[in-house]
Amino acid sequence: MVKAVGEYLRGAAEVPHHRTLIFVGAQSPEDDKGTLGADFDTQCQTVWAKIIAALGQKNIEPRHIVAVETDLADRAHLDAAASEQKRHLRHHIAQTIRIVGMPDERWMLQVAVVAAVTR
Repeated sequence: MVKAVGEYLRGAAEVPHHRTLIFVGAQSPEDDKGTLGADFDTQCQTVWAKIIAALGQKNIEPRHIVAVETDLADRAHLDAAASEQKRHLRHHIAQTIRIVGMPDERWMLQVAVVAAVTR
């Protein structure tokens, strides 16, 4: 497991040379068929399902995630986004949350992650 560097820099992670980093680019809230959920919870669940699937293709589990970048279209969704993230991550990570304009105005969020594993 990648550990935090010092208490003050809890968001900083040291990655030893025998680790592999996996970057999962920002996942859109559209499912594999291009369907977009009508509400935030559905879109958020879709995004996290896609992240878990992408990691699974490399035999990596959510416990290996060390950083998350969440882009939200509306600050009102902060609590719901945090709640869904906690369903998948039960450990401390480096995290960035931005309130942004989305590439598609129907999107309510997109999420990117970085995972670190021993190889």
